[in-house]
Amino acid sequence: MRKLLLPLSILPLLAAAPAAWAFDPDTPVGEKPEAFPVKLGDEENTTIGAAFRTAFGLEKGAAPEAVREIDERTYHFRPVAIHTMENNVAALLSVGSLEDAGHSEGGLNAIHYLKGSPTGWVKQGEWMDVGAVGTVGNGATSWAFTGLLAANPYLVTAGGGVWQGCLVSSAVVTELTPEGPVDRGGFTDAMSSGAGLGQTEQGYDGQIVAAVPGKSFTVGYTGTKAFKQQYVLKDGKYALVGPEKVPGC
Repeated sequence: MRKLLLPLSILPLLAAAPAAWAFDPDTPVGEKPEAFPVKLGDEENTTIGAAFRTAFGLEKGAAPEAVREIDERTYHFRPVAIHTMENNVAALLSVGSLEDAGHSEGGLNAIHYLKGSPTGWVKQGEWMDVGAVGTVGNGATSWAFTGLLAANPYLVTAGGGVWQGCLVSSAVVTELTPEGPVDRGGFTDAMSSGAGLGQTEQGYDGQIVAAVPGKSFTVGYTGTKAFKQQYVLKDGKYALVGPEKVPGC
């Protein structure tokens, strides 16, 4: 049997090499592990047109736009984000803006489960009216997928509006179960006031900064005051522990 002999000059380098150099086929090279806080963003993914066309039954090559009539209201949908889950299934988030909406009327968010195949995406399920939406006919205005809250991935969406100079934005946490998305509760992710007559000038921004997976999560607030609030899962919903510290409008 032949033995592989390494040059003596390379042995010190191998001894000093970090364990991360070991080949891990399940971890893409250069991908950093997810960490708190859970940061929401509003950048729309422009490369997921094929998934959107499958989700909404559009022809190949059609523009990534779809119109749906729901409860006699017209919504215009566009894709914004996608997340790969287990068994080659992906969750596609699309936001729908409501046509001719009033200030207090929100849009809709749609979630589609799509399974990859040699011939392209195959639709597994469709769910409308998921997560948080904004005012004036807007769907979610920011979002993030995260694996930090439970064994199943979660989608966090946020949306809000301004009332007489006071802004409030609410976030909803949605569990992406194998059977479909389930809204599990929410929290205030932003509040600011002072632009209206007689209002106190103050502002707060909240992010999920910690979690006990499947049991609770903590939102940390910065701004006029810094504090944390904990939400505990009970009977399928996350509920705030103690009184609400974020002021309303």
